Amino acid sequence: MEYRRDIDGVRAIAVMSVVLCHAGVPGFSGGLVGVDVFFVVSGFLIAGILHRELAAGRFSLISFYERRARRILPALFFAIAACLVAGAVLLLPDMFVGLARSALAAIFFSSNIWFWYANADYFAPDADLEPLLHTWSLGVEEQFYIVFPLVLWWLFRLPRRAMIGAFAGLCLASFLLSVWASGAYPRANFYLAPTRAWELGLGVLLAVGAFPVCRSARLAQAASLLGLGAILAAVAFFDSTTLLPGLAAVLPAFGALALLWSGEQRITVAGRMLSGSIPVAIGLISYSLYLWHWPIIVYFKLVGGTLEITPQQMLAAIVLSLACAYASWRFIETPFRRRAPNGFTSRFILASSSAAIAAVAVVAATVNVWEGFPGRLSRDARLAYSGTFDIDGQRDRCGGKTPQEGLCRIGAEAGAASGKNSILLWGDSHAGAIMSGLDVLLERSNKQGAVAFKGGCPPLLGVERQDKGPDHDCSDFNAAVMSMLRKRRDSPVVVLSARWSRIVNSDPTGERSGPEPQLVRKGGSENGPEQEYALFESALLKTVRAIRSTGRKVIIVDDIPDIGWSVPRVLGLNHFIDAALPPVPTRAVIEARTARVNRVLEIADRDAGVQRVSAVPLLCRPVCMVAKNGIPLYSDEHHLSVFGSTTLVPMMMKDAVAPPFAPPLAR
Repeated sequence: MEYRRDIDGVRAIAVMSVVLCHAGVPGFSGGLVGVDVFFVVSGFLIAGILHRELAAGRFSLISFYERRARRILPALFFAIAACLVAGAVLLLPDMFVGLARSALAAIFFSSNIWFWYANADYFAPDADLEPLLHTWSLGVEEQFYIVFPLVLWWLFRLPRRAMIGAFAGLCLASFLLSVWASGAYPRANFYLAPTRAWELGLGVLLAVGAFPVCRSARLAQAASLLGLGAILAAVAFFDSTTLLPGLAAVLPAFGALALLWSGEQRITVAGRMLSGSIPVAIGLISYSLYLWHWPIIVYFKLVGGTLEITPQQMLAAIVLSLACAYASWRFIETPFRRRAPNGFTSRFILASSSAAIAAVAVVAATVNVWEGFPGRLSRDARLAYSGTFDIDGQRDRCGGKTPQEGLCRIGAEAGAASGKNSILLWGDSHAGAIMSGLDVLLERSNKQGAVAFKGGCPPLLGVERQDKGPDHDCSDFNAAVMSMLRKRRDSPVVVLSARWSRIVNSDPTGERSGPEPQLVRKGGSENGPEQEYALFESALLKTVRAIRSTGRKVIIVDDIPDIGWSVPRVLGLNHFIDAALPPVPTRAVIEARTARVNRVLEIADRDAGVQRVSAVPLLCRPVCMVAKNGIPLYSDEHHLSVFGSTTLVPMMMKDAVAPPFAPPLAR
């Protein structure tokens, strides 16, 4: 295959888009589409090589896998080793264990499956501190390299039209799957190969001759410029809320296809730009640059103590990434791609790769068995870091339980025999987080309660969280709780607790935190922001009225102040590696974030049988408190730890549930 400089230029656009997006450079919010561009280019190059070898009778599966091993493994192993060494120095124990597990997944070409299985939302704050998160895309490509040669070899025996038709059918099926899954299962859609296969397949179709030769210079020029424009538009206008792949991915994927296709026809204006010395140089080191940039950015964030790096850190991270990428390309990639006598033999590649896999596996297993070596931490660091695990042991057992399955009990055991509850706590994971404190308060009052909570399910009747997928069933869960309240005569007080601002503001802290919540009526379609706000208001008031109609008192717990960063993790890193502490929000900031929500809660509070309680006056005076005596009050950025819950909730709710406990139930 004749070397095309413009393809290295396309690689340069792809990798720099990803790097600048990850570094937080303004104007590159959609830079992750560079991965979609990479997939199209990879499909084109690999299919082109294999198709020509099959046509010439020179196809060898072993030879193909050897070339891939030379190209991918040495730089990958070196980057993983560097991450593990840095992790031993910079990461807290649970983070180090996570790194070891992701390293194990990376060497077995399954990073994408691991991060999907581990419920790692690519755009969530916690994912910003996963040094090997970016290897998910390598997992997709490596799985393609394993499966595609066999598929091509089998289909190559068919007539040309039948072969092209088969590939086109597979691409279409993958595309339709990704469009459906982008709404139904967005995390699986993002990570897994079946929904990414159509992007690689576009490149395959071009390589096997599915697209016609063009004799029109104007058409080729227009296609190249439109392709380049499509990629740049996606880079500039997409963001973390854009569902990829799916319909949105058509723009960058077909943009890449147009650039590759037009470059095959003739030299175009876009092709000349992409063939310049700087784009080609970046394209040559693009693989190593992709490998190195993300761990470097992650470690800058760790030391800086915040997910947002400063412009100076941003520039330093980019320059350092380019320097490491050049060194990796020059001293690792290039030598290992050379064959004997000037390079390495096939036997050496096999032996060294096997040894590297074994070494990483042993290190990863050791880190996992020894739980990240907590002995590395000082006493203060261990105390702060322990907040990460300061979560009520009942939360996993009780979360999502319906009344039919039997709700978990809290409070005094004296009334257990009667089975009558004085209070029902109902909500999402924030209700689960305050459960410990309410348990303590009820026990002091010799009262008993029950808990009905489900993560990501605010206590709102008749609505769903569409972003959670069709199996989440918020509406059915809440309907079951309300049905229980209508049938039973106990629980004269119902406490509603949720992360209200996340539902209304999408991102109450102003930090990117994944796809926006999509509040819809049961069986309804997607709403705009104002429609969602109106739906939240009507659903909350409907829920409160439904509870009040049973004669019960309603207590609404205001938002727990959202700190915007993982409290135990950042405090632990501060003590461990002297990481900077990010700013702590003030009461004024918290009140500004929750103003829209509070307008709705104020309407509900006008009912004499409704009472609001808030942790804000206790926590934010005026700067919000995140720890007491060195012990974190939070288990992450917005959930109270057990210590925080048992410290704050009894004070916050003592008047609301004080005897007389509640008015008698009206019938």
